[in-house]
Amino acid sequence: MSNFEQNGFRTIRYDVSASLIKDLRSDLKAFTADIPPCPGTFEGRGIVMCIGGFSYYTCGLIAIRMLRQSGCMLPVEVWYKGNELSAEVMAELSSYEVRCCDFNSIPHTGLSGVALKPLAILHSRFREVFFLDADNICLKDPATFFSWPAYQEHGAVFWPDYWKTPADNPIWKIIRRPYADQHEQESGQLLVDKERCWRELQVCVYLNRLGHIYHKLLFGDKDTFRFAWMALKSPFYMIPSPVIPCGYMDDGCFLGTTMVQHDPEGGMLLLHRNLLKWDITTPQERSWMVLKRFRDGAQQRRYVLGRSAKGHQYIDLEGDVYTEDTPPAFREAEESCLTHLADIRSSPAYIRFAMHTYFASKRYAGGEAFSLVSW
Repeated sequence: MSNFEQNGFRTIRYDVSASLIKDLRSDLKAFTADIPPCPGTFEGRGIVMCIGGFSYYTCGLIAIRMLRQSGCMLPVEVWYKGNELSAEVMAELSSYEVRCCDFNSIPHTGLSGVALKPLAILHSRFREVFFLDADNICLKDPATFFSWPAYQEHGAVFWPDYWKTPADNPIWKIIRRPYADQHEQESGQLLVDKERCWRELQVCVYLNRLGHIYHKLLFGDKDTFRFAWMALKSPFYMIPSPVIPCGYMDDGCFLGTTMVQHDPEGGMLLLHRNLLKWDITTPQERSWMVLKRFRDGAQQRRYVLGRSAKGHQYIDLEGDVYTEDTPPAFREAEESCLTHLADIRSSPAYIRFAMHTYFASKRYAGGEAFSLVSW
């Protein structure tokens, strides 16, 4: 339902009537007036991920191995739903001091897919959460993120996407806020203090419960966080450095596969491999080779999305741009990830999990529990 325009705006193909806007305003106002206080039962800091299913398990296990390789000792919760993980792979995750949490153990009222991300944050045992998408690699130990002055001041740190929400999107009228010329949020990572931001997280979950409307306006879950904060006129910190595509050259063409995100001082921090996930990466495939940027003050800026002859989506930038080789840390990280990928693929347990996910989608699509081990 969204069009990603080359001018950097994300337009929608979804008509919202004046009467529906009025009803949504009223419902949102009623919901925000009745949010219960934070129970105050959460403790400590930790990382939360959603890694259900074959693709996200593959990516998530690599991300977790890389976290532990970096020296990160933060506890990790991974959230899944029903048969999305098997008992065998959960045992593998526990060896990295990871706790697995089933969405079916909490009230989720039919939520699925990306709509479950804010619910995982809300129901995690941690008070302070660094949420990380499964296909996202940290170049530094995220334990240090909680000491950022921007986080300590605001209690919420977000990262930008490539795109902007235009002024004619009905969301501005629904939340009763003036149009803001700013980049959308990219929710592959976020940092939040749940006790300070309890009301905002509740509103975020509310927007996702009405995903049949808000996901069409905001392209899934990703901007429901930012607009929940704006609906309550609450402060948050958006990382000021623009996201940079990282990829490789193919026959003279740049194929961006990964979103490079920054820390508050502008240092490159995260590699969100959103357009070429690890489960479909070939054994010797190198993608973190080239960065492409707009020049400072660029007047010509075009964003191009496509699908390569190599079978994956990509993003390219056109206009006043330049390319540069990635720093050694990127290439070292990719080599480590590929080593982990080869090790994971060589495991008999991984082959069995591939069969498990096939049965889960084909024979047990209704969600009833099963275990291939007992057969």
